[in-house]
Amino acid sequence: MIHAQKLVDSSSIGSTEIEREAGDRMEKNVSMRELTTADLAEVVDHYIAVFSAEPWNDQLTVPQITDYVSSMMAMNTFIGYRLTNRASNELIGLSLGFIKPWYQGKEYVVDTFLITGTHQGKGLGSTFLEMIKEDLLKKEIPTILLDTEESMPAADFYKKNGFKPLPDNVSYYLSLD
Repeated sequence: MIHAQKLVDSSSIGSTEIEREAGDRMEKNVSMRELTTADLAEVVDHYIAVFSAEPWNDQLTVPQITDYVSSMMAMNTFIGYRLTNRASNELIGLSLGFIKPWYQGKEYVVDTFLITGTHQGKGLGSTFLEMIKEDLLKKEIPTILLDTEESMPAADFYKKNGFKPLPDNVSYYLSLD
């Protein structure tokens, strides 16, 4: 599990939709908003497209991912974000997560974070994370938690964006079948 440093910036974003021009590339004219159930089909399509490709190569079905995403959205602590191209409204990125109470304050647990294939490697993931941080600070949520496989390119991406390993932590699972 990787843990972000506490978010210390106190800037206000002013509205629920954030717009930003990041960098020199045209594609970085982006806006972010929270996901709604109206986004479900588009989220499922993009989830499958990203995680069926390299380096994951997962075997995914529409019913399987529809159930996963709709179950996440049904949680009363769910917060999901979508990053879109401001000009075309094309979906560029997604974050699916939930708020976890903790004795030291609330934490945003990222279950899925993705940038669509053609937009990867252009700085949009870092821009998206910054926009999410701004929104979380507005909501007084100072910490982001997530996990990823150390051997995946995502691990380097998260480290580059300030995430740090939790000392003395390891992930375990127990299969009940």
